[in-house]
Amino acid sequence: MSSFMPDFMPDFMSDFMSDPWITIGVDRSGERTLSNCARSDPTPSKVVTMTDIDAFDLHMEAPHAALRLLADTIDREFARRAPTTPTGYEYAAAALGVEATELVVLSECPDTPVTHAVGRWLYDAQTRWSLDLVGADPRLPARTHTIPGAVGDVRAFSSATALLPAGTLGEAPLVLRIVPDKWGTDVELMGRAEDGFDLQDQFDTFLRTCRTSESPYWRGAYRVTANNAGLVLKRWAAPAASRDLLKLDDSVWHTIDHRVHRVLDLADDLTSRGLGTSTGLLLVGPPGTGKTQLGTVVAHELSGRTTVLIPGTQVTENYMTELFDLAADLSPCLILMDDLDLIAGERGQTNPHRLREFLNVMDGGLADRSGVVVIASTNDHRKIDKAARRSSRFDTVIKMEAPRLEGRVSILQRYLAWCEAPLDLEAVARATDGATGADLKELVRATVLETMDQVTTEALVAQARTGPWRPERQTAGQYL
Repeated sequence: MSSFMPDFMPDFMSDFMSDPWITIGVDRSGERTLSNCARSDPTPSKVVTMTDIDAFDLHMEAPHAALRLLADTIDREFARRAPTTPTGYEYAAAALGVEATELVVLSECPDTPVTHAVGRWLYDAQTRWSLDLVGADPRLPARTHTIPGAVGDVRAFSSATALLPAGTLGEAPLVLRIVPDKWGTDVELMGRAEDGFDLQDQFDTFLRTCRTSESPYWRGAYRVTANNAGLVLKRWAAPAASRDLLKLDDSVWHTIDHRVHRVLDLADDLTSRGLGTSTGLLLVGPPGTGKTQLGTVVAHELSGRTTVLIPGTQVTENYMTELFDLAADLSPCLILMDDLDLIAGERGQTNPHRLREFLNVMDGGLADRSGVVVIASTNDHRKIDKAARRSSRFDTVIKMEAPRLEGRVSILQRYLAWCEAPLDLEAVARATDGATGADLKELVRATVLETMDQVTTEALVAQARTGPWRPERQTAGQYL
């Protein structure tokens, strides 16, 4: 029988070569055979033809001692080659110099703006204290991303584990960990049980700081949307709007100055006296009267010293409490809400759960409204539930009406300032009784298109006769 051996031999077989081993060979008839041999005696003690036995017989014929030795050798080889990467908690315990069983772990899954603030704080801390960071999984490096801060895009960690030396966040060393997944991001703070301090208080204080003055979103302007992880803030550049663009009665600006600007300017005094720093303004008027434009002007005036939030439909329908929590964290804050009747319509005409949530947040029952100013608008205040219109929720109602003759002349002057032809704007204004600012803008645009940019008083008046603001007249022959 000729012995058959492979051309290569793994390293882990070296220990096995000195003991009884199994040789597979081929006899003269060409059959594969199994031999139990020892290195000192090359003569097979027993020859078995492979076609004569099954797997169970083969197992019974094999030397048990040799199989055990082979199994042990293979186990040692796999143990030698297997990676021994610690888990995130084992890594934290080793960094703090304790066993994993002696580690105190606190975890919270805050809203996305808060996790961004934590990541930004850690990004600054890395530079300030020269921290060494790894990823949430210690085998991977820490990851960063860009977030839309109030003063521009900033970098923040999205996945990281960092050892914070004593004096950084507390009297003892701590480990801060940011762990992302598709449903949100967990923030973990870990310390040693032997230190004996109140880690929960430190964790709460740290998150509260990140939510408020340390937030990169503080005093910025944002449109607020939502995804699976919660609220999402996208930077919004307030247009360069001024009061000159709106021809409103002086009483409107007096109300804005006292109910918005002065409340925010005297917020500390009002809070110390228990008078409250929240207020709500309801703008009521037909479309095109400047309700949205008024909110834009106020947002521009408060730019840089107040956070401005403009929620989308999904947010006002499903995340009202979270919106007001965020506004309180980033206070002083202005919330601009259009079409309030879609949110707080009459009972039986709107979602009752959404209405109830809105009433509660406006009362401060579900969310802190300190330092939060709400400016909401509606085309018809009669469609809004009476409970939402009471003074404790909206302190002031401002009626936005179509401009009078003088106001229409001023608006026409602004939209026709480029025209060099002599125009009788008062005649055009008298022909547009009941038109809003938006109507007058469209009047000028339609006239330019109709006359191929040859605008005259007669063309403007002719176009005004077809305006949608004109009341419909009953034609003869129609009966009830």
